Amino acid sequence: MGYSSGMGRLLFIVLVNLGAYLVLRRLWPGVREGWRFRVLLGLAGLSLAAWALPMVLGRGSHGALPGLGIPLKFFGSGWLVASVMVMLGGLPFAFLGGRLGLGKRPAVLLPGEVDLRRRGLLVGMGRSVPLLAAGTSSVGIVSGASGFELRREEVRLRGLPPALDGFRIGLMTDVHVGAFIDVDSVRRAVAAMDAAGVDLQVMTGDLIDDLSQLDGTMAALEECQAAHGMLCVLGNHEHWRGLERVRAAYAASARRGGPVRLLVDEAHVLEHGGQRVRVVGVDYPMARRMPGAKLERMRRSAEVAFQGGSADEVVLCLSHHPDFFPLAAEKGARLTLSGHTHGGQVAFLGVPLFGFAFEHMLGRYRRGDSHLYVSGGTGHWLPFRLGVPAEVTILTLRAG
Repeated sequence: MGYSSGMGRLLFIVLVNLGAYLVLRRLWPGVREGWRFRVLLGLAGLSLAAWALPMVLGRGSHGALPGLGIPLKFFGSGWLVASVMVMLGGLPFAFLGGRLGLGKRPAVLLPGEVDLRRRGLLVGMGRSVPLLAAGTSSVGIVSGASGFELRREEVRLRGLPPALDGFRIGLMTDVHVGAFIDVDSVRRAVAAMDAAGVDLQVMTGDLIDDLSQLDGTMAALEECQAAHGMLCVLGNHEHWRGLERVRAAYAASARRGGPVRLLVDEAHVLEHGGQRVRVVGVDYPMARRMPGAKLERMRRSAEVAFQGGSADEVVLCLSHHPDFFPLAAEKGARLTLSGHTHGGQVAFLGVPLFGFAFEHMLGRYRRGDSHLYVSGGTGHWLPFRLGVPAEVTILTLRAG
């Protein structure tokens, strides 16, 4: 899976660079030849090398080379984002500019002057696209590399038992330990939740991409000092990168008697101030690309994970995919915590640019007395964020 997905990624990068070049040569004809072409070709080759060299040298598509490996991957990421923006944003200008360039000059002077002014405006706008793409990419990469912020939320639950009024949960998700996120980032996230005095830490999937860092990552999780430890669920990236190794690492941590426990379609019951809390963790709904397959997989998880329990327990749910929320609410979960979406990683005025991609993209949602919080993610697999900072979330339960 890793090799084939890595080769697919390289092919995608090559095609994006080719598409961006074809658009750029229409917007900036000077890049077709001479030193400009050589510089462009060199930078594109350097960008491709940032992703290809770790694979060639056996470090995997999510690894990085010692020394300049991480800066090189940041450059490669920025170049890739800028190339996508040039290809998509510049294509309409390239097409329209080409059409206007083929037109004949009008015989009447005034309409001709108007046409030339419009053509000049179009050319100017088109030529600004690469500059805008480079600037936006740079800002987004810097933001993506700036680490996480500590976000605090209060969740008011109707009928919450007094013993749980003020119960604090620390949430991290979508850490993606790999080329851009290292073990120290995990350690800082755990320490931030401990410093906030949370009662329970949770991690809702996509913990790691580079399995060579798995042992160090588990050691960082085990530094958790929360009274009720840390509960974790699996995401799609654990399934893709090496599910057996990840589950074995969690099992070894449990045998060491540490504070970390993995929940796979099962529940863990804790007692806080005399009040029982049932935390249900569901597996990621890996399923064939067939209509209804994902929903059916989630329904099976719900039936298994939510079985048992008693009426006096407060039920919480951990699910990597936020689409599980309706089923969790149906089963009586008062609060569901999810990730997976990264909040789209781009938002303007608080509105995710890709909000159409998920029914529950970012932040808080509610169905009756059941609540959902979707984190924007603690890390990333591509270091580009605008308006959606990486986060570690402190959620405080309040009686509502």
